[in-house]
Amino acid sequence: MKKQSSLFFTLLLLFLTTEYAHAQFEGKVVYNSYELKSGEKINNDRFTMFVTPDRILLQGDNSYDFMGNIRTEGVLVRLDFEDFVFLTGKDKALKISKMDITSMMNLFGGSSGNQRENDTDINYKRTGERETINGFDSEKFIFSDEEHKGDYVSVWMTQDLQFNWGMLAEPWGDDVEGMISGDFPISLIFEEGYFPLRIESYQDGELKTVTEADEINESSIAKAMVQIPSGVSVLSLQNYLFQQLSEQ
Repeated sequence: MKKQSSLFFTLLLLFLTTEYAHAQFEGKVVYNSYELKSGEKINNDRFTMFVTPDRILLQGDNSYDFMGNIRTEGVLVRLDFEDFVFLTGKDKALKISKMDITSMMNLFGGSSGNQRENDTDINYKRTGERETINGFDSEKFIFSDEEHKGDYVSVWMTQDLQFNWGMLAEPWGDDVEGMISGDFPISLIFEEGYFPLRIESYQDGELKTVTEADEINESSIAKAMVQIPSGVSVLSLQNYLFQQLSEQ
């Protein structure tokens, strides 16, 4: 499930690095993700994004590795508390701040500057192709690898879905950008207010993975989903790591 984990957190980090906020969307967006092998869909996974004016929950069907040290079932972004809550099990959750995340990336992921030195050159192209996806007018963009001509990512995006990102609209610096795969230069995608509805990854000209929003519903039901479940103990980063070490 490594590729699904990568897609899950790519989506999360796309949301973290948006630099604008317009009319607010409230409801849920469901992404379906799968790999293709000999034309057959394999390793299907689904991610649901619940959105309210002051909170965002990104949750998948499976559990996922974050920074290689934390196993999470979902991430709750509490704009009203300016923190992130990682749901790490049935009875506990990890609460971390923006500064905590930056420190963790430096500790576990190494210097983002070193990673950037190894990035390949990515070409960005607006194709002009348009398609209606789930009722939203979308435009196709292509991101291609300069060194590997057959490797590219096709992304359909819309400007018709806007969110209130609160603290997430603040600059996050190179540390966050360094975590995202070099084939997805988010700084170019979102500067005009686009939101991804379908992401198709090609290798040697062959379609390998697809992540698409197959359900978009505006509804107040999201408010009930963006709460920490009752009975869950919320730990600080320091207490969480201490508990993890004591259980080894």
